[in-house]
Amino acid sequence: MPTLIRIAGLFTALMLMHAGASAATPKEIEAAKKKGADWIQAKYAKGASGEIGHTCLCGLALLEYGIPGTDPAVKAITESVRNAAYTQNKTYQISLCLMYLDRYGEPADVPLIQALAARLLVGQNLNGGWGYDCIPAVAPADVQLLRGLKPGEPGKLHPEVEKYAQKLPTVRAGKDPIIPDDNSNTQFAVIAVWLSRKHGVPTDAAFTMIENRFRAAQNPQTGGWGYAYSVVGNFTPGEGTPSMYCAGLIGLATGIARREERRTKPEPKPEPKKSEPVVDPKKNPDDPFFNPVTKTPAEPKVEPKKNPPRLADALDRASLMAFTGLGIHLAESARAGNGALLLKTDSVHGRNDLYFLWSLERVGVIYGVEKIGGVNWYEAGAHSLVHTQSPDGSWGRTDYGADVNTAFAVLFLCKSNLARDLSGKVQKEHSTEMKAGNPTGTDPKTTENPGGITKKDPLEPPVFVPGPVGSEVATLAAELVRSGDQDWAKSLAKLRDAKGAVHTQALATAVYKLDGEKRKEVREALAERLTRMNADTLRAMAKVEDPELRRAAVLAMAMKDDKAHIPDLVAALTDDEDFVVRAARAGLRSLTGEDFGPAPNASAGEKTLAATSWRQWMSKQKK
Repeated sequence: MPTLIRIAGLFTALMLMHAGASAATPKEIEAAKKKGADWIQAKYAKGASGEIGHTCLCGLALLEYGIPGTDPAVKAITESVRNAAYTQNKTYQISLCLMYLDRYGEPADVPLIQALAARLLVGQNLNGGWGYDCIPAVAPADVQLLRGLKPGEPGKLHPEVEKYAQKLPTVRAGKDPIIPDDNSNTQFAVIAVWLSRKHGVPTDAAFTMIENRFRAAQNPQTGGWGYAYSVVGNFTPGEGTPSMYCAGLIGLATGIARREERRTKPEPKPEPKKSEPVVDPKKNPDDPFFNPVTKTPAEPKVEPKKNPPRLADALDRASLMAFTGLGIHLAESARAGNGALLLKTDSVHGRNDLYFLWSLERVGVIYGVEKIGGVNWYEAGAHSLVHTQSPDGSWGRTDYGADVNTAFAVLFLCKSNLARDLSGKVQKEHSTEMKAGNPTGTDPKTTENPGGITKKDPLEPPVFVPGPVGSEVATLAAELVRSGDQDWAKSLAKLRDAKGAVHTQALATAVYKLDGEKRKEVREALAERLTRMNADTLRAMAKVEDPELRRAAVLAMAMKDDKAHIPDLVAALTDDEDFVVRAARAGLRSLTGEDFGPAPNASAGEKTLAATSWRQWMSKQKK
């Protein structure tokens, strides 16, 4: 394979690490984040003005750092974004307004989020991409209509927004169906449209086109994509910047996540056989529902279904090629920077600049990968950022401007994850080998779908907590994640023992930002905290959208040693998330001394069968 990425002008680099220098320390990284966030706060504390896309990026950086919604800068940014969003008609601005309002999480903004998504959907062309423009100027009457809308039914498209969307002029109806587009606008639109799914916006057709776009337009020689759309056969070797590798991987990630949703969709319950008489279990003690696994020698026949191998498909191969190409760029950049990722003041857009670093961070977080091309992307990028920060806390006054560059840097250092439900599905489905960009990786194995309990708990899922409360949750979670080893136990105990729903939500949020032993300890603390909840609260929390909260609620039921929760634990056996199912099974074994399954990584049908066996056993205990 030819060299994918050529780095030119190394002597003009903004920063090169000294040979043998160690990576930036956590303390240095935290100080850089704080200085950057402080710089943004100071800029917006007295009001937000200027280009709305820049304002959105700065607002996202503050929220991801954990600045609360009551902060003057965040309040100013939020007011500015809301007011501007009603009239936006260009892809970057529409997408960033939607991303900010979704991240802020105020339910009153949902109709506006839906309207912004509708504009993006009609702006998508037949190539599945977006250019700079989505729709003509927004009519004053439409602005007035949208400003007056109140939130509708959660998870459903507002009726008035649906009417608004139907009358939007669609670019697909034009005489020239191939409207110019580019992968930079497209990657912002892809994330925004994905975020709109949970707000009831119908997006299936759009994502089918997105997947087709990035599969068809991938350069077969380099594994990458150009800035503009091209069909296979029109490539020139080596074209496309590293940022466009990231844009393509984000597009492919939506296809991987949707494949996982389809693959693990619950099996329909089989119709009962009317011709078979109902058997009294007392007269038939060998009924497999009442004497499962241990007494039925035929039961092991289902074992081959557990975690069966899945052959790599076109999406797997496309993402592997892209990671390989991106990995070559990172390896060359790290060599040129003596271990750090190269940053240049005169760089081509999307190559060795802060725009690329934020693109890289989104890919790393979505796919849940630590190294790409053998390079620890976060350590190498963080070192570069720590040593290129200006004394005032900002970064790089290049063509983007200090505010945009500083926002990119803070978002990178915070490991921002704006599409948590996307990253959850992709990380569960995508194998380590595929994520790492290793061309010798093995075929991925099947995993269970982490998605989709839609019934909401009154506490609200921790990822999407509204308004200032949500910002308080983010702040508390960030404080725990940033605490050093000396303060870790104290910080964790404080969240575990303090009163208030925000502390529960902060623990659940922190789980997604940690790994290893600390993640395990936070999970244990969350379950222990929930043992103080009453039975009704635990039942509600076992049905929320966030799987970590569901798991903790199930464990708490078992830890309380209350047999009244046996039916609730049985219900949890059919959860989409395998670690929730395992927790429910362990709880049932602890409370009853019985074990009717299901086995780890069971299919939806096997889970249903196990739950039926448990319910049959429960029925026998009442007689």
